[in-house]
Amino acid sequence: MNTTVAVGYDRTRPGEHALGVAAREAARRSGSLLVISAYHWLTPPEPHSMTPADTEATARKAAEEIAQYGAGRVRERHPDLPVEARAVAGYAGKVLAAASHEADLLVVGNRGTGGFHGLMLGSTSMRTLAEACCPVIVARGDTDDTHDRIIAAVDIDTDCDTILAFAFEEASRRGAGLTVTHVWDEPWIVAYGQQDPGIADDVARIERERDDRLAGLVQAAQAKQPDVHAFHQLAIGSASALLVEASHRADLLVTGARRHGEGRHGMLIGPVTQTLLQHAECPVAVVPQ
Repeated sequence: MNTTVAVGYDRTRPGEHALGVAAREAARRSGSLLVISAYHWLTPPEPHSMTPADTEATARKAAEEIAQYGAGRVRERHPDLPVEARAVAGYAGKVLAAASHEADLLVVGNRGTGGFHGLMLGSTSMRTLAEACCPVIVARGDTDDTHDRIIAAVDIDTDCDTILAFAFEEASRRGAGLTVTHVWDEPWIVAYGQQDPGIADDVARIERERDDRLAGLVQAAQAKQPDVHAFHQLAIGSASALLVEASHRADLLVTGARRHGEGRHGMLIGPVTQTLLQHAECPVAVVPQ
């Protein structure tokens, strides 16, 4: 079955980075790439020489040229990769979320073109995540340096099978190592354990139990991808801070987000994932759970 990777492209620097990430993902999957440029237009005030139809045609033509330009850049680097350029009317977040219905993976840039400088993740990307129904890679980072390492952040108290499956498959495609990390964010337990030897013993026991559970999850996932060199890591502290720091030594950070309930598409972005999307130093893959 052909795999489709879709990418939002707007010829900005973040858009160029997202295009490169998406092209490599499509090539690794022996799939195809869909380059999407979204456009919308405003009806000109009266009196004006351009009609609404003229304005729409101008916006569409510009978007088509941008999409074709991006597709051409990909074809230069990946001549064997099937690439389609598509201009779609609508706001970018809605357009890209709709594309996730026909794609196996969606790639978006990490900053909107019209936002404040301090807003590290554009509103378009957040709106896309809020409505997307397939895994989404937010193309953070601005270099192509490789570390041959993927990090998967999991919560062992929830169902993390989809995150592990995505991470193991990605590591297998890249020939990269995989670190599966669970951060035990219970600082009050650690503080009490340092003051009371009895509690310290309980803390150590709980740590061993959680480490065993994490090891079991990794072993089960690795049985399906035995070629991947994986190990697990149990950490204690701030999940956001530890994972952002780890992203400096990774090519991809994989995390998850719960789906909306009641049949709605999209994901609920929690505080840890939100922080990673704002501050990670490598691309972040958000997998719907």
